[in-house]
Amino acid sequence: MRHFLDNPIWNALTTGAANYALSRGKALFIDRKMGLFVGLPSYENEQLDQLYAVMDPGMRVILFTPGFLELDAKWKVRNDHVLLQMILDKPLFQPSLEPAIRELSIADVPDMLDLTQLAKPGPFLENTIDFGGYFGYFKEGRLVSMAGTRLAAGPYTEVSAVCTHPDFTGKGIAKLVLPHVLNYIQLQGQIPFLQLYPDNLPAFNLYQKLGFVERAALRVYALEK
Repeated sequence: MRHFLDNPIWNALTTGAANYALSRGKALFIDRKMGLFVGLPSYENEQLDQLYAVMDPGMRVILFTPGFLELDAKWKVRNDHVLLQMILDKPLFQPSLEPAIRELSIADVPDMLDLTQLAKPGPFLENTIDFGGYFGYFKEGRLVSMAGTRLAAGPYTEVSAVCTHPDFTGKGIAKLVLPHVLNYIQLQGQIPFLQLYPDNLPAFNLYQKLGFVERAALRVYALEK
């Protein structure tokens, strides 16, 4: 039996993120101002062909799949990489009261866009903050680190956009910010999960210290028509 997180985008867009889902045929797209994700019930060639047919020329999408896709030459493959999925199922986090950390709002989006464009944690768009649960660390009024939530798939909610300005990495700031996001998720009765490239050892070590454990190896694709 498949685990709920083996197909996280599809399951999110039919459950916790259904309000943001746009249907084209059998494919479910996230609101394009929030992300580039698309989910399919499964990833056989027939469904991939149907996805291609409903996409506009030049359109890009991101898929999280249980394994390799058999892609023909009509696709432009912008990314094809193994993705390590981790979950955290432990008692409620109690974040420290750090005055430099606060919840982020729409007013912070320009600074969040600047930070994510520099630190490159993955796609972060103008309305991505609508997922909620974003917290940031400020140094002399400047946003230097942040993290938040993204896909809510059944009982699981994804931790995302974990990033720190290059001038401030290696100082343990992300370890201060993340408990605020984890607490936010757990207070809603959800289980935190996240996904990262396995070769990102600093991030992997941080997540392990916070109590995350490996669940599965998926695959991430960025495809263009």
